[in-house]
Amino acid sequence: MSKRDYYEVLGVKRGASINEIKKAYRRLAKELHPDVNPDNKVAEESFKEVSEAYEHLSDETKKSKYDQFGHNVGSGRQSRYYEQSVRRQPVVGETMSLLLKLTLEEIYSGVKKRYKYKRNDKCDICAGVGGTDTQDCPTCGGNGLIINQVNTPFGNFTQAFPCNVCGGSGTSYKIECKTCKGSAVKLVEENIEVDIPSGVQEGMTFVMSGKGHAVKGGECGDLHINIMELSHKQFIRSGSDLRMNLKLSYSQLVLGDKVDIDTIDGGKIRITIPEYSDVGGNLKVQSKGLKAYGKDVRGDIIITLGISIPKEINETMKDLLIKLKKY
Repeated sequence: MSKRDYYEVLGVKRGASINEIKKAYRRLAKELHPDVNPDNKVAEESFKEVSEAYEHLSDETKKSKYDQFGHNVGSGRQSRYYEQSVRRQPVVGETMSLLLKLTLEEIYSGVKKRYKYKRNDKCDICAGVGGTDTQDCPTCGGNGLIINQVNTPFGNFTQAFPCNVCGGSGTSYKIECKTCKGSAVKLVEENIEVDIPSGVQEGMTFVMSGKGHAVKGGECGDLHINIMELSHKQFIRSGSDLRMNLKLSYSQLVLGDKVDIDTIDGGKIRITIPEYSDVGGNLKVQSKGLKAYGKDVRGDIIITLGISIPKEINETMKDLLIKLKKY
């Protein structure tokens, strides 16, 4: 036969104070004491039940354990496991994310970006507590945890969850803050500066601790800065190398030439096109690519050669091409 809840035995509400528990015990002890009820087995058993309940609820330590684990406290291996493993976990606010879009020029040099965003911060009126005149949370009895006992064929298990009313703090307030309405947080506009080093890659995430949402009775969450690379009109990134296509005329490919191209740092360089270059062939310009992340080296520019076909030609050019066909 399972035991009755100790609070029910004493006729008090869960979360009752020690004084209330003492008063209830004294009243019941007078009614059920064996001296008052000689030879009354029912009264004798009830007196023992009341005494056991009072023993556990009149002691702060025992009462706290009972409030968390119920009758499982000290009742075997499973109860001891839960008594050791279930702890009030720190409450942390929600993580937030921002998408930071960067050009290849910004990735090359590194950049500082300023952002405005909205988040829940601790209420400055009540100092992030939610009100005044503290009291134990009536929902969890001041423990900060909601305890559920589950009976299974393999034994009794206890589940503990942070109280959704007090946020796991175990405290509520008789007078709520009018600004945050007891939530301890309010919506604010945050200004931040993000310092992004050179060489970052798409998919990287930078974490700003404590810049996410605040939560009652806990710590602020984090802000995640997620990197996204914008497409470039000339270059395609390949690690720290930059690839580009360069279209040339037939004569440039056959005879060779010198051509100016733009670089990612805003300058220009002159490259040499060798004689008899193939369409699809590659040229490499060393150390003119992106800076490698966390390293003081630069990648290369890889140039893929193509051919530019004119849309229209005059008669003179056409005659020359006809003559070239013979060769």
